[in-house]
Amino acid sequence: MKRKTLALALVLPALVSLVPSSPLRAEEGPVDYSGWNQLLEKYYDPAQGMNYKALKANDSPALAKLRQRMATVDPGKLAKNDQLAYWINLYNISVVSTVVEGYPVKSIRDLSTDFLIRLNVFKKDTIVTKGGKISLDTIENSKIREPFKDPRIHFAINCAAKTCPPIRTEAYVGSKIDAQLDDQARKFMTGPYGAKFKKDGDKLTVTVTKIMDWFKDDFEKWGGGRVKFLHKYVPADKQKMLDAAKGKVEFEFAPYDWALNDRSK
Repeated sequence: MKRKTLALALVLPALVSLVPSSPLRAEEGPVDYSGWNQLLEKYYDPAQGMNYKALKANDSPALAKLRQRMATVDPGKLAKNDQLAYWINLYNISVVSTVVEGYPVKSIRDLSTDFLIRLNVFKKDTIVTKGGKISLDTIENSKIREPFKDPRIHFAINCAAKTCPPIRTEAYVGSKIDAQLDDQARKFMTGPYGAKFKKDGDKLTVTVTKIMDWFKDDFEKWGGGRVKFLHKYVPADKQKMLDAAKGKVEFEFAPYDWALNDRSK
């Protein structure tokens, strides 16, 4: 018995040395979002919204396959920028999928079961990920807002509402996500639901999306304040108005229209 024990003691270290070592956390390459890009090209127009009716009728299987593929990704093994791109894309894909599954509806809020606030559609753990099922709220707050601390994300994620910042017509990718987020913020601020300026004597009033009210702290803590954030993304003539106001800007917030961003009609 002693001889067998001694033999094992001599052999085991040699066997262990033959096993190739591997890093505990090897980085994966960028995720393939070509399926998402194809669906966006076929069914989405930033000015009109998503053609949910046609998407449901013609490409529900492709959308389901895309969600399944997203669920196999381990975001913890991605580079930081690729992680942010993954979570933003997953949020947008999941919102579209949620609407498609429940379509026809007049608003994503109609898919909620709380009939007063009608927002628990965002709180249900319905999104399959590598780490288990999570909710849209978890993606927005725990996976995007808090880890990345970037107010531009509010113009990247889309909640299927008419006045929500539109979906980008291409998937976010880590290699160019900084430029993509800048572009999204700028497009929204200069678009139909963007910043509206009104000068009355020395008083400057700027009407902006309700998002900048709901998430005021994000713009204050991570964007240098709402005025500074706006200054970066509005046209030159509006920048001059902000400069002349010397920080004395009054904000008003446009009503949020929860009607579905539906171009099917």
